[in-house]
Amino acid sequence: MSDRIATERQELAGMVEAALGELGSFVTGDVAKARPLPGMVAVFIEPPDIDYPMWGDKPECTWRLDLLAGTPATQAGAFDPITKAIGLLAEAGLNIATARPVTFSLAGAGTLASYQITLNPLDIQEE
Repeated sequence: MSDRIATERQELAGMVEAALGELGSFVTGDVAKARPLPGMVAVFIEPPDIDYPMWGDKPECTWRLDLLAGTPATQAGAFDPITKAIGLLAEAGLNIATARPVTFSLAGAGTLASYQITLNPLDIQEE
């Protein structure tokens, strides 16, 4: 199962990077690297919720993406790149369930306003 989840995470990261293009500064599962550059959005892929709808079935993963922009001192301008990023992800066909404002803590740097996107289970084909 861990291989399946790792593969799903890699494919999700690739989909997010492709959708955001030059607007994305980082797409990472490492919270220490989730630092946005000016005018860009960093995306932190949280570990998924893992559900087994029926005994013996393959698990369904619910992924959450934290979209971050700005710095602790420049939060007023962070909303525009984040909402643009949400639109790009939706246009690219990422199966968004919800997008909610949250506060994201950067170790040693303060907090950033951000949006947490919850995705519906991905339809990634296993080989």
